[in-house]
Parts: sequence; C-alpha cells; structure tokens
Amino acid sequence: MAEEENRFKKKKKRKWQFPDTYVLILGLMLLAVVMTYVVPAGNFERMEDPSSGQMVVQPGTYESAEQTPVSFLDFFMAVPQGLEKNAVTVFFIFLIGGCFGVVNATGSLHQLIRKSITAGKGKSGEIIIAVLLIVFGLAGGVVGMAEECLAFLPILVTLAIGLGYDAVVGVAIMLMGVCFGYGTAPINPFTVGLAQSIAGLPLFSGMWYRWILWGVSAVVAVAFLIHYCKKVKADPSKSLVADLDYSEFCLEDVGETKLTKRQGAVLTCFFGGIILLMAMIVLKGWYMTELSAYFFGLALVCGLVYGMSLNEMARHFVDGMKDMVYPAILVGIAAGISIIMENGNILDSIVNAFAQPLSHTPQVINGGLMMFVQTLINLFIPSGTGQAVVTMPLMAPLADVVGITRQTAVLAYQLGDGCSNCIIPTGAMMMAAISFGKVPYVRWAKFIAKWLGLQLIIGFSFCVIASVIQLGPF
Repeated sequence: MAEEENRFKKKKKRKWQFPDTYVLILGLMLLAVVMTYVVPAGNFERMEDPSSGQMVVQPGTYESAEQTPVSFLDFFMAVPQGLEKNAVTVFFIFLIGGCFGVVNATGSLHQLIRKSITAGKGKSGEIIIAVLLIVFGLAGGVVGMAEECLAFLPILVTLAIGLGYDAVVGVAIMLMGVCFGYGTAPINPFTVGLAQSIAGLPLFSGMWYRWILWGVSAVVAVAFLIHYCKKVKADPSKSLVADLDYSEFCLEDVGETKLTKRQGAVLTCFFGGIILLMAMIVLKGWYMTELSAYFFGLALVCGLVYGMSLNEMARHFVDGMKDMVYPAILVGIAAGISIIMENGNILDSIVNAFAQPLSHTPQVINGGLMMFVQTLINLFIPSGTGQAVVTMPLMAPLADVVGITRQTAVLAYQLGDGCSNCIIPTGAMMMAAISFGKVPYVRWAKFIAKWLGLQLIIGFSFCVIASVIQLGPF
C-alpha cells in the first residue's frame, strides 16, 4: 500500500511537458473544427486570371454561405486528405531521405564535413555559417527554393554540431535563409512574379527597393545567428537543445579523415548533381515531382560510382527513408488544418474579416498594417502561391482605395507570407525542418520569435517608407 502511495506521489510530481508536435497540430485541427461552428461561413467568387492562369478571388463578391460545420468523422478524414493533398511533398521528403541514406553510407559527406570542421575552427566557423545563410537567402529570394532546401538539412545539422554549435543553428541556416529570402525576395517567380501579375504590375518591377530590403534583412539575420553561435560556443549549456541527444549527427564513428578516390567521385557526382538540379529549376521550372525523380536517380548514380551492389543500395535507401517518416507524415497532417477550414466554408470569411479594417486606418501605415494582415492570413493559408491568388485580388484594389500603391501591397504580401513561415505550425517546410533536426517546436519558437520580431519591424518600416515615397511600377 505504501509503495502504491509513493508511486502515485511520484506521478503527481511529474513536470508538465510541452506537447509533441503531432499533438500540437491535432490540437490546432480541433480548434479549426470549433471555428467551423462559430465563424460565419462565406465565399468569394473566383475566375481565371488571364495573365497568370490562376483562379483568383473577385473583389466585392463576398457573400454569406450555408454553414457547413465539420463533423467528428470529417476531423479524422482531414488527416488522409492532407496527406493526399501534399502527397508530392511527402514523397519528396521520403526520396530525399533515401538519397542521403545511400550517400551517407559511403562516408563521403561525413569526411567532407569533418574537413570543413577542421578548417572552420575559430572565427572561420562563423564565416561558414554566415556564407551558408546568405546562400539560402539567395535561394529563397532569387530562385524561389523552399521545400527543396530540406535536402541540405542532414549536412547542415551535422556541420553545425561539428563546429561546436547545435542543431538549432543547422536548422536556422536553412529556415532563416529561405524565409527572409522569400519575405524580401527581389525576383522570386512563385511569389513576387505571381502577385505582381495579379496586381497588374510589370514583372519584377521595383526590385531595386526589394534588393535594399533583402540586404538589410540579410545583415540582421547573419548578426542574429552569429550571436547565438557565439553564446553556444562559449557555454554549451546555453544551447536551447543542450539536454537532447544528437549522437546520430556526430562524426566520432568515422574512421580515416582522408577521402578515398571513390568517396571523391561520389562527392563530385552529388554536388555536381545539385548544381545541375538548381539549373533545371531555373531553366526548366522543375518542381516537386521532377525533383523527387532526380533525387531517386542521384541516389542510384552515387551508389554505382561507389561500387555498391543493387541490394546494398536498396537497403541504405530504405534506411534513409525511415529517418524521414516523422517529418514527412507531419507535412500531410499539418495540411489538415486548412482542409477543415475550407470544408467548413470559413477560410474566405477569415480573409475578408482581416481585410476590412484597413479601409479605416491612416494612409501612411496602411502598407505596414497590410503586412501584419498578410502575416495573420499566412497562418491559415501557408502556401505562398495560394495566399497570392486569394489575397492579392482583394489587396490590390484595396491599396487603391486606402491611398497606397499596388507595389506596396505586393511588398506587404511577400513580407507577410515569407518571414512568418519560420514559425507558423501550419507550415509544411518549417515543421519538416525542425522535426528532422529534432528541435522541439516550443524551443524553436523561443529562438526564432526574436528574429521574426526584428524582421517584422524592418518589414513594417520599409512598407511605411514605400507608402511615403509612393513606390511605383519601376
């Protein structure tokens, strides 16, 4: 009896833990279900935009619709529907994992990272981090790469830990770079290009202003991440993930530090393949399906160059995919939130409610306020393209009414869409990245919220300046 009482007391004293990411997403899905009973249903009319070929919202057509609250069964149905809706991304993540499973089995990347760690001791480690962050900022801001960059996470996390930092740094290099790149993008075709097309602006017009914004944001991002790196290097206990086990990302198990000829050949094929891949994204417009096929083929080539048998390649490929189960499935489940709101006919209602107050605020801050509205909408529509086709047909004419230019409205849209992708739990890329890096969401949010606050202040300031100078189509 006494033993049972002691056991009960021990259970009672257990510390509360923040819920697992899967639990958090399911909780948000439940909240979305409740909203379908509370938020009035409504829809905009949509028609095909001749310049972009996208189905876009027609301003002034919002009408109340029949309330279609989501049922208990529909709540569970949203999970497989989300997986189906994001199937291309889910399988892309699996195939990336398979490719790295084969390449990692050769020891090539581990040897390369070890050499980088040796070269990066002291100040040069910070230089490596800064350069990589800028590279991903260009990938997001110029090429429009986002989920594609998940392929680099195994290298980045291992490199960051090897340099004496932590997994947060490895994840941040990719996520911060892509997000500030997307948010300030000078010529991203998937956001700026589409939004300007819908708004009736010349393609990539006003890029001079966005390049200045990109440069300022890049400096702030580098300074922020390097500050954290120095803090962790000086005192590892300051790491936000100091208590977690990252032994799988460590390199102690690597034998010789010298690259063999076969390992050199594998690295040549791998990085040469990545360069060719980027060229195909730019020149041929490759996206998820093509990229998935490419990584599958790249795994085969690297395995053959190293001299693996087909059976060995198959085994290592499957092992690599196993490591990606958590982030890949999470991407599909996170999509269930927007599916629930779409099925409940409340997504357009939320967008309409956010847009209305802008017609009653001072002109000079309307651009900045529009950015915050787009940031809130991004929680419900985390797709940059999806947000453009839903909000830009509303925001462009609204900009005319409230006295700011359409170029400013596009700037507000891209800032609201891009930057907050580093923290919103409905975003597939962010959830997949922190899941792979084994960084709990609450700890990642604690780290990234400070940077996001700085970035939003910068964005708000640039939107206000754009309103003052009446940033136009040039």
